[in-house]
Amino acid sequence: MLKSFEVVAGFSRILLGLLFAQAAGPQSPSGVSRQPCRSGSTPDQIITACTAEIQSGQDTAEEKAKAYQNRGNAYRAKELFDLALQSYEEAIKLDPGLVDVVGDRGITLMARGRYADAIIDFSHVIEHDPKSVYAYYDRGLAYELMGLDDLAIEDYTAAIAAEPRDAHHRERRGTIYFRKGEIDKALADYEDALKFDPQYAPALYGRGIIKLRRGDRAGGGADVAQAKHFQENVDRVMSQAGVREK
Repeated sequence: MLKSFEVVAGFSRILLGLLFAQAAGPQSPSGVSRQPCRSGSTPDQIITACTAEIQSGQDTAEEKAKAYQNRGNAYRAKELFDLALQSYEEAIKLDPGLVDVVGDRGITLMARGRYADAIIDFSHVIEHDPKSVYAYYDRGLAYELMGLDDLAIEDYTAAIAAEPRDAHHRERRGTIYFRKGEIDKALADYEDALKFDPQYAPALYGRGIIKLRRGDRAGGGADVAQAKHFQENVDRVMSQAGVREK
């Protein structure tokens, strides 16, 4: 089973996109720019700016909710997960319609190891946005971390259907198939992942291990070596996920 710290790394791309996307800075009623709270250059800058905006008393409920959300994202970037959860809770109280805040809370609950609670949040996102790729993927990851592999496969399959060219989603499903002993399905997923990202180390490693198990020492060894070249710790990560030669 995957470790919690692997989960945090797995959705860092989502977090960076939320934190550091550049946009024109809106103005508060007093004419003070909200830019630092919306797209500050560091988490600390965002936390400071958003806290000041929240305390200013000048925002609408919707604007204040967004400031709480941005502050929560910045706390999460600093791995201050309890403070992040507090900010997300305040955002949801102010504006229950901010479905993406519920997703942010789910991601943070995952980082705290609260997988069942995270599943509730991701299910809420899916209910309001049935095409949400990240919600299907992250709910699948939560199921996987709880040992509910069949439910994880269903969600990874939904994520793949919505975003067919994502190598990571295919590799995750393939790794579950590997653990279940469905090696042909695992190999097919690893092969498909590598079509879209030939340097994707986990898929290379998984394919290499399957080749080694099937007696292809040269081909399997080459895949494993190449995977380690692209990701030094891939053998440890994949071993924790259950992908081993024996």
